[in-house]
Amino acid sequence: MPRYFFHHRIGDRMMWDAVGCELPDLGMAPDPDRAVTLWMDMIEGRLQLDRILVIMDEVGKVLFVTAR
Repeated sequence: MPRYFFHHRIGDRMMWDAVGCELPDLGMAPDPDRAVTLWMDMIEGRLQLDRILVIMDEVGKVLFVTAR
């Protein structure tokens, strides 16, 4: 099963997820309620630009970034 890493950047500080989470796909994130809230905030334009979620796979490929 693939391992995904959920890194967070707040301002200029990066918080690295060193453990990751094994999931059959990204649709099964560890906290589905938080994922839905994040998606709704993005869709409705409420996402704070200084808070960024970066999802990477086990080889370090960036799969998703909430903002740049």
